[in-house]
Amino acid sequence: MMKQVHFIMQSKGGVGKSLLAALIGLKSQNSESTAFVDLDCSTKSSMRQLKFLGGNRLEAVSLLNEKEVLVRDNLVSYLESLVNTPFEEIIFDFGAPESEQFPALIERDLPFEEFMDMLQMKVNYHIVIGGGSAYIPSVQFLQNLYRIVDNKTSLTVWASITTFNHQPMLLKELQQNCDKLGLKLCKFGDFDPQSHLGGQILDSIRLGIPLEEYSPGSKLRMRKELTENINF
Repeated sequence: MMKQVHFIMQSKGGVGKSLLAALIGLKSQNSESTAFVDLDCSTKSSMRQLKFLGGNRLEAVSLLNEKEVLVRDNLVSYLESLVNTPFEEIIFDFGAPESEQFPALIERDLPFEEFMDMLQMKVNYHIVIGGGSAYIPSVQFLQNLYRIVDNKTSLTVWASITTFNHQPMLLKELQQNCDKLGLKLCKFGDFDPQSHLGGQILDSIRLGIPLEEYSPGSKLRMRKELTENINF
């Protein structure tokens, strides 16, 4: 059976990539067949937010050299090292620099789909889109990666809902464009940081607290989020 590899990506920083990774981690907290890799060298957000998973299912890896260039051989060797691991699903949280450089790498330097087939792995791209000033650069990254992968693999678009506050037309535009391209659009993370409950939830995520230790109200709201929005 092929391993499922999930790449959470976006070259624009601060749109919610690590929040999505944290939500997937909470959803799969009790799944010993799921592991997470934090590739974001600059922030290591997932290492903090997913610490409840323990060291066996979470690690940080750098694919960049000292000049912060994504090195093909680092990516190749790390993916090869996963072949004999017991995990069936592996989720990668890419940082903004790693995300930005990845499309050019697979377009020019590495026949990526063929390589993944050789490893008996299937790659699934999860592209996070932010609202406001992040919208245009977020969509530009999506368009570039979509052009390169050319429907050869799974690509899901994730709208970071809080960043689209008071911009319903922008969200509608994103939905229409995804429909035209035949892409699935998912929405996640509707936690208002200005509300008491939203602040509690976001603090719990930042601290890497397991779901069973959330306050009752936060736990109920998070369960709703995981059930309704975190499915892939």
